[in-house]
Amino acid sequence: MEQLRIVRMKSRVSLVVLLRDSFLAAPPSDRKLEVRLANYPRRPVGKPDGTYIFNDLEPGEYELEIDSSYYFRETRLISVGTGNVIVQLPLLPLPSYPYRPSVTLIRAMVTDASGNPVRGALVTAALSSEECVVGRLAEEQTPEGAAEIAVSGLSVPAGCGDTFVLVGRGAKETRETVRILDTIEYQKRFRLERPLEAAYSRGSMLLPVYRTRTTERGEIAVAFPGSAVEAYPASLSVRAQDGEPAVMDVTVRQGVTVSLGTWVLK
Repeated sequence: MEQLRIVRMKSRVSLVVLLRDSFLAAPPSDRKLEVRLANYPRRPVGKPDGTYIFNDLEPGEYELEIDSSYYFRETRLISVGTGNVIVQLPLLPLPSYPYRPSVTLIRAMVTDASGNPVRGALVTAALSSEECVVGRLAEEQTPEGAAEIAVSGLSVPAGCGDTFVLVGRGAKETRETVRILDTIEYQKRFRLERPLEAAYSRGSMLLPVYRTRTTERGEIAVAFPGSAVEAYPASLSVRAQDGEPAVMDVTVRQGVTVSLGTWVLK
């Protein structure tokens, strides 16, 4: 009697890429988005929640590439071992992103003194009004050097890559910029990219900072989520590579696109 042999092949998860639309705090909305490893023929297994899984990779260095018509192109050098690696990556919307007409925006073109577009510059818009606070520290004391923060009353979804200005309470106002590395407990506790430079007490404020980049043409578009505040000040900063930041104060109005025209960096 002939024996039938059944062999079950088991795949090993090597790399998990978690993508997030940094404006919507949701899975990417571009259905044509491409996630790949340079010089590697196999495509990942994609899921609707923005998860992409690469199986059975040999240990080594890989270059992760993400291309989209909605988001800035992203590349990351990933080191893969025998276990599985998880990479969280927020995607920054391009100026051509399909924003709704009611979205609050700042748009501008950025050039140098010779009229050349400033490419790939870091752009941030920091809110400073207490009316714009999106959360507060929850613990009685968060010491200097802490690598985690606990937050209460967070009014916006927060995750990897999100940036805030942390403002302390008391006569001597302490403030610093913090960026989330990953989530420990959803909407409550986060690990930071860098340890805190000072100590903070309960009730210290988190003010949002919105980040983007200039395009090859020097375009910028900074989008702000909905707010109950009709108008509020924002400090807009553009920093080219190895340069000092140029700063402009802008009044943001809910549901309005503010066009700054051409901003010449000196």
